[in-house]
Amino acid sequence: MEGKPRSVVLPVRGMHCASCVAKVESAVGGMEGVRSVSVDLPSRTVAISYLPVPGKFGLRELRRAIERAGYDVLGESESRVQAEQLSLLAQQREQSVLITRLQWSLLFALPLFAADWIDLSPYTELLLALPLQVWGGWHFHEGLVRSLRRRSADMNTLVSLSTWAAFLLSAYVTILPETLPPAARHPQWDAVAGLVTMVTFGRWLEAKTRGKTNEAVAKLMRIAPKTVRVLRAGGAETVPIAEVEVGETIQVRPGEQIGLDGTVLVGQSTVDESLLTGESLPVEKSPGSRVWGGAINKTGSLDVQVTKPGSESALARIVEAVRVSQATKPRIQRFVDRVAGWFVPGVILAAVTCALLWSSYGPEPRVVFALTTMVSVLAVACTCALGLATPLAIVAGVGRAAEMGVFIRNADVLESVSRLDVVLFDKTGTLTEGRPRVVETVVLAGSRDEMLSYAFAAEQRSEHPFAAAVASYAKSLGVAAAKVDSFEAFPGRGVLVTSGGRTVRVGSLSWLKENGTPVPHEHAARFMEFPGSVLGVVLDGRFLGAFVLSDTLRPSAKSAVAALKAMGLQVYLVSGDRNAASYRIAEEVGIKTVFAEVLPEEKLGTVARLKSEGKRVAMVGEGFNDAPALSEADIGISLASGTDIATEAADITLINPDLETLALAIRLSQKIRKVIWENLVLSFAYNLLLIPVAAGALYPAFGILLKPQYAGAAMAFSSVSVALNSLRLRRKKI
Repeated sequence: MEGKPRSVVLPVRGMHCASCVAKVESAVGGMEGVRSVSVDLPSRTVAISYLPVPGKFGLRELRRAIERAGYDVLGESESRVQAEQLSLLAQQREQSVLITRLQWSLLFALPLFAADWIDLSPYTELLLALPLQVWGGWHFHEGLVRSLRRRSADMNTLVSLSTWAAFLLSAYVTILPETLPPAARHPQWDAVAGLVTMVTFGRWLEAKTRGKTNEAVAKLMRIAPKTVRVLRAGGAETVPIAEVEVGETIQVRPGEQIGLDGTVLVGQSTVDESLLTGESLPVEKSPGSRVWGGAINKTGSLDVQVTKPGSESALARIVEAVRVSQATKPRIQRFVDRVAGWFVPGVILAAVTCALLWSSYGPEPRVVFALTTMVSVLAVACTCALGLATPLAIVAGVGRAAEMGVFIRNADVLESVSRLDVVLFDKTGTLTEGRPRVVETVVLAGSRDEMLSYAFAAEQRSEHPFAAAVASYAKSLGVAAAKVDSFEAFPGRGVLVTSGGRTVRVGSLSWLKENGTPVPHEHAARFMEFPGSVLGVVLDGRFLGAFVLSDTLRPSAKSAVAALKAMGLQVYLVSGDRNAASYRIAEEVGIKTVFAEVLPEEKLGTVARLKSEGKRVAMVGEGFNDAPALSEADIGISLASGTDIATEAADITLINPDLETLALAIRLSQKIRKVIWENLVLSFAYNLLLIPVAAGALYPAFGILLKPQYAGAAMAFSSVSVALNSLRLRRKKI
């Protein structure tokens, strides 16, 4: 009997290159019960989704499969954060070991490089080379033994074979020179020294550089708050964030971090949200304002009612979204991993073939020449660069996006964002602040307070910004809400409630008309002239009147639209609001194409129609009624200030309310994709060009032969160059 689906993240030691990724995914992915497996090379973790079968298949079998493939499982966790922390500790220990081996290797290698100058005897060179080869290169040889056990090959296999070939040849020349012709009596201790030290240095530098690409998430984890001060019956007490429940009130003093997401109940202050949004200017907060966990309270004291548990706070969701995005693979990387699985065996075959050919047709001494080319081919080939080309760019780019207040759901989003044609904007809460206010009340029947009381009753349970405006207006006038017996929301249309046996509808004029209550004919023309949004109120089929609402345009809306247009994108407005209100906002921001008075399903239809025309579409929204269109679009983009369902439906979420961040996010996504392709071209070009050179392809015509030590240096440089190219994404300027 199968158990419930489970997900686990395993930190794994020993993975260094793309062929390692391919082997682990092949070893685990082929097991019955495994639904998906994804190896993240930069963090050296393996995420697995599987269906356990009690007593037959479970976590133990998964660990054994990875260990049979030749790698060590360091632990297990359902949390990617914990798994990566274990992996990070292992990587830090590995870096420490690498730098120690490198320092001692240099101590033995430097005399070998200068052997001719200081006139070292052959046996002294052998004594210096022995600890260098065995102890200095032990991490490579250990990898070779593992690969032999699992009957496969990886990066360590190539390096270890090349160093042992050079070492054994040199040792033979030193101990039994009389068995070789005079021309062949030249040991290659400098090749041994160069290979061990240069490849070790390259691996250490690659690890250091790789660590820098993940600084954004590491920074978030380091400074995330751990405790909060909760106001309870006994007074204020400091407790871990995990113990605070939604609805409790936390107290935040000046200079302290806000521990959890919530709404300000008491106090006024300025808050630094730069950790979350990238915006350096403090933001004013007062009762009713929304605050984020992780932000810094600057001047005043705040009492905040918690609205999200710690595991669902904005900071926690940013960290998790960044980690998930970094762990996923775009289609191109999955192809590269498949290629890498065949790469190392292919290189070994090429090296052996090269040695056989030169031993038969090469110049004298043929054996030495043949072994030199074989060692160079093994040393120069690099799958590390192939394996790191995509994930390092994603880690650096997605981390940079997080610093800007943008989090990207997965790596495949980058492919779609970079090819967008059209950006559709919702109006209310997206191009506008989403804080409309009632600017006029039109009463056609009954009294203003009666209309407002029923409207307040209808809207107090709605999440729409218009509802908040009506509720705020009623409270300011001291009008109480009528009793609500039942409530039903019609997204994009309005709400229906029953109160004391009476039926109340509050919503758009078109929706009220559909339900048999149009604006009275004698007032229709007047309603059409209102420049703002209009919310009608109907009681038992009688049109009581309407509220005219006005919303403030976001300061960055106009410049954001201009920036998107400058990138060659078509920008449209799609809104459920009236024509007059929609066209007014569109004119202010510079949008020419407007779809107004559309229902949520019609928004979805608009997106589908544009996609059917071959266009790649992004939808930007924040409301409940935007969720279908966000899901249908090639890229759904939500504002974090919006509803949870909109955020869940989105591929990209903007924590920063500055809409110019959207243009920056698209530009950054395009740049990430560009860097990925640069890294891949660099990696493939490196191997395609230097492997033939190492094999001696240029020797017959130009007399050029790549020495093994230079081949090792080139291999080290290839991985480091990919890492450094990826680090360009960490720059502040995009």
